[in-house]
Amino acid sequence: MLCLLAGSEAKAEVGALQTDCKLGGKQADGSYQFVATCAGRSLSPDGHFAIVQRAYDDDQPPIELQTAQGLTLAKLPSLSDDMPFSVSWAPSSQWFYVNHHVGSFMDLLQVFEIVDHSAVERPALVNSAVQIATSRYPCLAPQMVLPNGTRWAPDSRHIVMVTLSRPDACSPDFSKHPGNWHSLWMIGDARTGTVDAASVRVQPDDKPLQVPSDGVYARR
Repeated sequence: MLCLLAGSEAKAEVGALQTDCKLGGKQADGSYQFVATCAGRSLSPDGHFAIVQRAYDDDQPPIELQTAQGLTLAKLPSLSDDMPFSVSWAPSSQWFYVNHHVGSFMDLLQVFEIVDHSAVERPALVNSAVQIATSRYPCLAPQMVLPNGTRWAPDSRHIVMVTLSRPDACSPDFSKHPGNWHSLWMIGDARTGTVDAASVRVQPDDKPLQVPSDGVYARR
């Protein structure tokens, strides 16, 4: 997982084989880090809901959406793959996003909405981010683009994101049209799945990962 998402505080670096429970828990940026095999509980800001992982040895029990009192409302099979992940709740508690580890210290954004006391995954915004990255850099295959969330806007609707990939994603080994790619910053609407075109910025290769702070970013 990313050890730093710029504009935020440092976060625990947790990979697929890391089972140190001391790395789990609430992070300085407000997200909650779940570690494989370790018990974890991320409570929504309004205190009504929680994402819960039970401690385990070999077979992972399902990740659950629970009430604050511990009543199971829904199981989240897309998160129950024995991989670490972090949860970031929207201020309104009606949405949350997950940066879900997929290997090689890379994460993939997943966006969820609380609907009728269940958690419904909304992939539209992630798909939009992938489409923007592959349109700008045709050498990137869609499966090579990994959007990551960095923060919620105060309106509980918009997410600041960055697209990442393998360093060699545009090499002849992985691309039919070899070339170059860059990470892109962008701000998207979780409800509509649209990305603000004015927010799309290139992350310079020679600088640390850093969220832009001017323009639309200053208002989000």
